[in-house]
Amino acid sequence: MSKLWVFLGMAAVTYSTRVTMIVLLGRELPPLVQRWLRYMPAAVLSALIAPAALMAQGRLEWDRQILAFAVGAAVAWRTRNVLATIVAGMAAFYLMGALGL
Repeated sequence: MSKLWVFLGMAAVTYSTRVTMIVLLGRELPPLVQRWLRYMPAAVLSALIAPAALMAQGRLEWDRQILAFAVGAAVAWRTRNVLATIVAGMAAFYLMGALGL
């Protein structure tokens, strides 16, 4: 039963924050907020991926994982293509492994 209350509480908090923003700002968000929100997915994804990729054992080590991460980041920056980023990062990771790096 306590799990149900936690679930309902989380739903109420999520709903109330969304409704509050809609009521306070109206239906259309200001251009500044829209521009700011456009960068949120990239920021959140980076915050989730970077620590796992750069500090897998809890400390920074320069190994093939970091180098593959750098290759993937460079491809993402240049192409803005998710599939190309994944393929380049994985190819770099496995190529460096095959070369013994």
